[in-house]
Amino acid sequence: MTGALANHLYEQCRYDEAKGLYEALLPIRQALGDRKGESFVYNQIALIQDLRGDYATALAYYEQALPINRELGDKKGEGTTLNNSSQIYDAQGDYVTALRYLEQSLHIQQAIGDKFGEGTTLNNLATTAHAQGDYVTALRYLEQALQILQAIGDKSGEGTTLNNLATTAHAQGDYGTALRYLEQALQIRQAIGDKSGEGTTLNNISQIYAAQGDYVTALRYLEQSLHIRQAIGDRAGECTTLFNIGHIHWQNDEQQHALTAWLTAYRIAKQIGLAQVLQALEDLAKGLGGEGLDYWEELSQQVGLE
Repeated sequence: MTGALANHLYEQCRYDEAKGLYEALLPIRQALGDRKGESFVYNQIALIQDLRGDYATALAYYEQALPINRELGDKKGEGTTLNNSSQIYDAQGDYVTALRYLEQSLHIQQAIGDKFGEGTTLNNLATTAHAQGDYVTALRYLEQALQILQAIGDKSGEGTTLNNLATTAHAQGDYGTALRYLEQALQIRQAIGDKSGEGTTLNNISQIYAAQGDYVTALRYLEQSLHIRQAIGDRAGECTTLFNIGHIHWQNDEQQHALTAWLTAYRIAKQIGLAQVLQALEDLAKGLGGEGLDYWEELSQQVGLE
């Protein structure tokens, strides 16, 4: 009963409550010798810590789950844990390690016919390829993922894939296609109550309008995204949205608002080790006449954020 409730709370994005129940459930699973259940709980706690931006703790839980999967010969669980672990390395900018885990995960999932897992891993392979600027490879993975996820009726995965297809189209300057994908993704995510995905999609829609110079509409979408991400405790997502809000304020000649948003993003990114945002802030500092991340560190101390 506790496990079912914890899973329900997790699906409802009530992560703090879910985490408390999973932590209470863990010693019960261990006492019963339920190794598969124990591994599942490790994975679920790790997913929540990943969302919170606590990558070290998340990885520690995954590293406890993986040997159990292998000990039990649980190939599906092993594929899932490898896939989930890859996302920690991806968030920290270690794409080589992320890719190694993803390739292992995909091999297992294809071998056992785990279509759900395969679709998820193809999406993450696409994300890693995209982060490295390889849009052709990203698109190939995403088209495979979309076909699989639509075939098995995985609406959550379909929403994620449509969002990622939009990101690739945006990077290639095809704003019309990107917006079409995002609108489809948003409809799906709102219909199934996927608040985390909704926050991501709203953020991404804003970037289409920003690229076209419609800053009023862009800011409206960003404020909706920020509200959701803060409400569910999505620290990495909150950081990304704040970074984007800063750019809108800067374009509107609201420099103080822009700097406040960027400084808050810096504080979060530094705390959780979010590599992509830290790199973006480092590049931004150079454009503002500063010296990389030292610029934000000095500025944050001046205004008392540290």
